[in-house]
Amino acid sequence: MDICPYCSGVGDLCLKVFSKEYRLCWTCGLLYADIRESYDQVLSKYRQDYHRHHALEQITGTRDKLFSHILDLIEKRKSFGRLLDVGTGCGFFLVTAQERGWEVKGVEPSIQSAEYASKQNGLDVLNGTLREYDGSGQFDVITFNNVLEHSAEPWSEIDRGKVLLKPGGLIYIRFPNGFLHTQIYRWASKLGLANHVYKFLVFHQFPLTPRFIRRLLSDSGFSNIIISNSPPSDGDPNNLFLNTNLAQYIKRSSFFMAQAMQALSSGRIMFSTSLEVTAIRNPS
Repeated sequence: MDICPYCSGVGDLCLKVFSKEYRLCWTCGLLYADIRESYDQVLSKYRQDYHRHHALEQITGTRDKLFSHILDLIEKRKSFGRLLDVGTGCGFFLVTAQERGWEVKGVEPSIQSAEYASKQNGLDVLNGTLREYDGSGQFDVITFNNVLEHSAEPWSEIDRGKVLLKPGGLIYIRFPNGFLHTQIYRWASKLGLANHVYKFLVFHQFPLTPRFIRRLLSDSGFSNIIISNSPPSDGDPNNLFLNTNLAQYIKRSSFFMAQAMQALSSGRIMFSTSLEVTAIRNPS
C-alpha cells in the first residue's frame, strides 16, 4: 500500500517493470512509479538530452500527418486564434499550425530544440517550462502532445495551462495509453514474454489512463471532456520493427481494430497505443 501523489488515496502495487514498481490509485485512477524524478531532475534531463535522442523523428517528417490530424480535430471544436504548444520540440507542429492560420507560440525545455525551432523554423519559442511563462488568459488553445506523462507533476502543468487559457479555451492532450501498455506487459510477463514486448511499450513516471485524465481535467475546471483513440505517427523512427513497411502495416491495422472496438463499445473501450483528449476551460 502507498499514498497517491495526486489525491492521497490508496495506491496498490499494479505492475513491476524490471526494478521499478507501478502503483494504481483506486480513488482517482492514477498509475505512478514508486521512484520518481523531481521537477529539477526532469528539467535537467530534457534540457540536455532530448534533442539528441528525438530530433530526428521530427525532422524526418514521421509526425506530419499526425500534426495535421491534431489540427483538424482542434479546428472542429475551436475557431482560429492564439495557440500555445507545450513541449514543442523543433517546432514542426507549430509550423503546420501557423500555415493554417493560427497565431502560435511554443514552450520547450530542450536548449537545442528550442534553438532549432527559433532559428530554423522562425518561431517564438520560450526555452523553459510553463512555470516560467508569464501572463494569464492569453490563449485560445493549449496543446500537450506526448508531454504530460513526462512531467514531475502533470496536475501542476494542467493548472498552469488553465491559467494561460482564456475562459472557454480548449486544451488538447495526447498521451500513451497507460491502461493498454500496462495490461500488455502484465500478460506478457505471465507468458514469459516481457523482455520481448517491452521495447514496444511506454512507461514514464505516470502511465496516464483515461480515468485519471478525466478526473484531473474535471478537478481542474474543464468540461466537455472527449477522450478517443489517437492515430499513430508514420514510419519507424526507433527501429522497432524489421522494416518500415511492416511498421506501417502493424500500426494501421492496430489502429483500425482499436477504432472498431471503440465504435462497438459506444466509446467505452479504447485500445489504441495512444489516446487524445480535448476539453474546454470553464468560464470561472
